[in-house]
This record gives sequence, structure tokens and C-alpha cells, in this order.
Amino acid sequence: GISVHVLYTLLGVGALMHTTPWLLTVAKVVGGVYILYLGVSLLRSKPKSALEGDKVANEPVVEQTLLKAFTTGFLTNATNPKATLFFLAIFTTLISATTPLKIQALYGAWMCFVNALWFVIVALFFSSARVRLLFMRMGHWFERTMGVILILFAGRLILSM
Repeated sequence: GISVHVLYTLLGVGALMHTTPWLLTVAKVVGGVYILYLGVSLLRSKPKSALEGDKVANEPVVEQTLLKAFTTGFLTNATNPKATLFFLAIFTTLISATTPLKIQALYGAWMCFVNALWFVIVALFFSSARVRLLFMRMGHWFERTMGVILILFAGRLILSM
């Protein structure tokens, strides 16, 4: 599903750079502000209560067919409007008018691969009740760390204009 966003974002960023450079600047600002918002939201993450963690950790993992799991994951990601802003912000930072098409394609393939790997790892880890419980108890530190990283990324994006 993420590959849908990667593909049209790469094509759109390239088109913006060649036809309307001012619109690319607007996209950078909007993307940078959105990533900054995500970072601040994650930085403000609070610990979950023990009761919430126990409830989530003890919920059974629902078995489903591979096709149903793939379809659900694909549609969830392909219809996520926040992914558009996220990838727009990333690609406006990485790609310039002089970036060769092959390199742009490599960026897109890399993003698809990294995202697929991430979702596989998340699915495998969170299949375990013990891991879900640990994350419920300590996940706010992971979220805060990601918040700092996103704030730094947003700062770089905004300052690059």
C-alpha cells in the first residue's frame, strides 16, 4: 500500500519541480509542518496504564488467511492520506531537479522495501503477548525517540528552503 504513495509522490514531485517550482516550495512547507506536528505529538507521548497494557497483551491474535491479511494491510496503507504528506516531505528533501530518474526510482524502491520490512517485523513481534505488553509499558520511550527524530528531520526540511 505504501508503494502506491511512493509512486505517485515521486512522479508528482518530479512534475512539480519542472513545471511549478513555487508549488514545490508550498509542498515542502506543508510537509515540514506536518512532520513537525507528528514529531511533537510523539514527543508528548504518555505511558499507558498497567491495566491498558494487560488488556492489550492478553487479547488473542486473530487468525486470518494470508490474502485477507495482505488485503487489509494494503488497503489500510493505500488509503491513508497522512502517508501522502509524509512521503511528500521526504521526497522534497531528497530529490532535486538534477536528481537522475534512476536515483529517484532507487529511492522509491528503497522506501517500499524498508516499509515492507518494518511492517513484517512489527507483525512478527506484536504476535507475541509478551512483546505487546512490554511495548504498552515502554512504548512511550520509543514514540518520544521517534518524535525527536521527526522534529530534527522537519527542521532540516524547513531550513533547506
